[in-house]
Amino acid sequence: MEVLGTLITIISIIVHIVQKVNESSSKSDNNRNSYRDVTYEVVHEFTPQEKLENMNIDSLNICYKTAGINGFSIENARRTLLNNYVQDDFYIDDVIIRQNCMYIKVMHAIPYNGRNKCYGASFSINFMTVNDGVAVYGAKKINADEELVFKEIANELIHAVS
Repeated sequence: MEVLGTLITIISIIVHIVQKVNESSSKSDNNRNSYRDVTYEVVHEFTPQEKLENMNIDSLNICYKTAGINGFSIENARRTLLNNYVQDDFYIDDVIIRQNCMYIKVMHAIPYNGRNKCYGASFSINFMTVNDGVAVYGAKKINADEELVFKEIANELIHAVS
């Protein structure tokens, strides 16, 4: 019984606070709605290592596309993807390079050519110097629509860097 009484008291206090906040916010100058510009300070900037941990790069073990590209340069591919690559079906959020591997964070839609690019995915482009081979890896997908989207993104990434 005491717990129920405490809960009712807490809820009534919260309701009272919300009502007071609503009253004070509606009492702006001359009953006009006011707009306040709110800017947010960046509290923490992720390091490349932290970004890689968030990308869950250990799960990028499914090869979605391979190609042989003569004269491939991982740094030129990075510049191409960040500066010159424009794609309507997905956009590149971040690129991190580690030796002969480029980790890419993309935002995409499902289906592939959808408008709402609210899904994030990570890919890696691995360059094999022995045979000038380039492979695009991503995470395993159970959903057939997601797998199709990943294959399309891998095709576009290979096309963009070749």
